[in-house]
Amino acid sequence: MITHIDSSKCIGCGICVERCPLDTLRLNVYVKEIPPCQYACPAKVNIRGYIYLLKQGEFKKAIDLVRESLPFPAITCRICFHPCERKCLRKKVDEAVNIKLLERFISDYWLDEKPDIWPRLHSGEIAVVGSGAAGLSAAYFLTRMGYKVTVFESEKEIGGMLRTSISEVKVPRYIFEAQINYIREMGVEFKVNTTVGSEIYLTDLKDSGYKVIFLAFGGKASEISSLLKEIVNSSKIFEFNPITFQTNIPYIFVGGTLAIGKAPLVNVIASAKIASQSIDRFLKNEVIKSCEKEKIFRIRETKIKGIERKKRIETQNGISEEEAMNEAGRCITCGAKAYIAYPDDCMTCFECELECPLGAIDVHPFKEQLPPTI
Repeated sequence: MITHIDSSKCIGCGICVERCPLDTLRLNVYVKEIPPCQYACPAKVNIRGYIYLLKQGEFKKAIDLVRESLPFPAITCRICFHPCERKCLRKKVDEAVNIKLLERFISDYWLDEKPDIWPRLHSGEIAVVGSGAAGLSAAYFLTRMGYKVTVFESEKEIGGMLRTSISEVKVPRYIFEAQINYIREMGVEFKVNTTVGSEIYLTDLKDSGYKVIFLAFGGKASEISSLLKEIVNSSKIFEFNPITFQTNIPYIFVGGTLAIGKAPLVNVIASAKIASQSIDRFLKNEVIKSCEKEKIFRIRETKIKGIERKKRIETQNGISEEEAMNEAGRCITCGAKAYIAYPDDCMTCFECELECPLGAIDVHPFKEQLPPTI
């Protein structure tokens, strides 16, 4: 029977799982080693995880996993430059997995889904100034953390530069509105036609009970700095921590243009998530701890043997469920670890041991324990 899988040798290629005639083996995608595609993604989307779920036909679980990192995936997938594909290890076999297309498929598949109402877990309320990419992202992540969030927008429509800078050719308007409505229906409150700095001041927001104010409106740093001085009536030079995005006015955090300058959408989302986590720590009065250095999964430079060569799907249109599962099947599930799910079902055919390209599997020819020798 199968007795051991050497995790130091296993690369998660899934060949043993596919070849096992009795479906004895499984892949564990929730491991410490980060695959190159995820490491290259600024938003750190669990690409390996959601593609593996797609491979199994678990579409609902796949989009839920995507939404842990992306507030509006149906928009992101259409305009992201997808650095993940450049690092895809599938290229050592044939071509990179079409991650962009798979992300679009799963996002469009659940476009009209109604969100869960996230329970309010914390008493502190948070004000977000600006409803562009950074403001919406922060509101999304903070709501998922259990905070009550109110977004203030000076224009009559939600979206800020995200609405005005993206053409309808790239992102049709109905998709844009559906993604905005999803965030609204999560429980985020929007107050439009409200200009912070003229109609209402930061001190007013603080006096109204907001524990933290997240500034995510556009403009040059010098202009915003000057505005902040007027708003808070302070003589301090406006500064912020580039790691936590907390300003020298403790309850004020910044994001968007002021925090990272002009940047791709996925970078803005990533910075807003970091700022949301900083706000959460601030409100819980926790000391920011240094993060453990990420372990990156690496693979040998030689091409992987034993994997069937399959052509990458290329299309400007949508794809079917079967096509999505086929393209997801091209993912090597880098860094995942095979494990013995049903050891008693093994019939000792040696198929997995023979097919494993790196010799990580050991099969014992006897299922029962050998009798002691006399």
